[in-house]
Amino acid sequence: VHRAKLLTGEDVVVKVQRPNVQKQVKSDLSLLRSFVEYTENYFHGIGILNPLDIVETFEKSMERELNYTFEARSMEQFRKLYKDEKGFYVPKPYREFSTSKILIIEYISGCKITEVERLESWGLDPKDIAQRGMDVYLKQIFEFGFFHADPHPGNIIIRPNGSIVLIDFGMVGKLMRQQRFAFAGVFISLAKQNVPDMATNLRRLAINSEIDDMKSFENDLGELVEDYVVIDVDEMGIDELTKRLQKIIYKYHLQIPGTVFLILRSLAILEGIGHKLHPEFEALEFIKPYGAKLMTEQFSAENVSAEMYYSFSQLGLLMYNFPTEIKYILSKFRKGELKFNHQIIGHQEFLDIIEKVSNRFIITLLICAILITSALMINVNPPTVGSIFTIPYPPFIGFVIAGVLGLFLGISMWRK
Repeated sequence: VHRAKLLTGEDVVVKVQRPNVQKQVKSDLSLLRSFVEYTENYFHGIGILNPLDIVETFEKSMERELNYTFEARSMEQFRKLYKDEKGFYVPKPYREFSTSKILIIEYISGCKITEVERLESWGLDPKDIAQRGMDVYLKQIFEFGFFHADPHPGNIIIRPNGSIVLIDFGMVGKLMRQQRFAFAGVFISLAKQNVPDMATNLRRLAINSEIDDMKSFENDLGELVEDYVVIDVDEMGIDELTKRLQKIIYKYHLQIPGTVFLILRSLAILEGIGHKLHPEFEALEFIKPYGAKLMTEQFSAENVSAEMYYSFSQLGLLMYNFPTEIKYILSKFRKGELKFNHQIIGHQEFLDIIEKVSNRFIITLLICAILITSALMINVNPPTVGSIFTIPYPPFIGFVIAGVLGLFLGISMWRK
């Protein structure tokens, strides 16, 4: 990253991609994918049902981060969303001078958000900065559903006039409308200590939420809620809450969108920044009003009518396609082309035993055949090829082969 000046006089920052970085990143991603493919069963065992999906999400994020065109677009989108916002600013990207590997953006003068002494020397209140910064970020999540996904201190600049500036939009996240409702519901039910509601919202947030033991699931969430409410905020902040929540999610095989973990990670980073500026900073207290507002919006007449319209349109689409689908199935059935794919679950061990027994039975038949053949050969006139202990060579070799196979079979059975 370099500082420069345009011919028209504006101070700018020039972000230049390092040589061969795309080749290196693609190589690393390929190794990561191969590792996950070979160890997928292990991930399934610890409750991560979609490890390859997580890798693919990470790959897409890295590919976008390596293309500065996407970053410039994200900056423009944030500038539109916050065009009327006072106290928050997003630098201007110069698209006409930028490419996929070079990004030109407006230069911003200021200090990192964690430089408390500098803020105080400018007459700014660090507590106020912490509160306004959290409000800006929560607005991104709960109102816009489009958020900066890497809010570490180096990416948050404070101007001397107190304005908050975000830089480096290479990693951004998006949260769909229904996901925002469910995410807000998790935190609202946590604040209200309403375990059943928290369980419901977590299941709504998940892509796949088939839980066999709901009672046990609610008990685990209940322990989490009690600890979070009782324990001091210094002992269990957003970071610790995320770890505990993640264990429960994996234990009950919930497939939570990767975007949710990006948000929780970002909230944990912001809470850490908040503690440096404001010793009594509690992220949950800032989340409550946004969550409550979103929950109210969820049950508004406009949203309910939109949900009903979507449900009826899906039902209408089903009824419209139903005759065509039935006609297609009957046509395949009449032509004898209807096929069913099925998989036997829970019988693999039994099938393995059957295969082993079959193999032993085949070896036993082979031993019997060799012994009978060799015994019959002794009864005929001895051939001129020679003999051992008055036994001709061919039957003797047969007895040896049968003996080796019998020994192999006996050892195999003894081991089992």
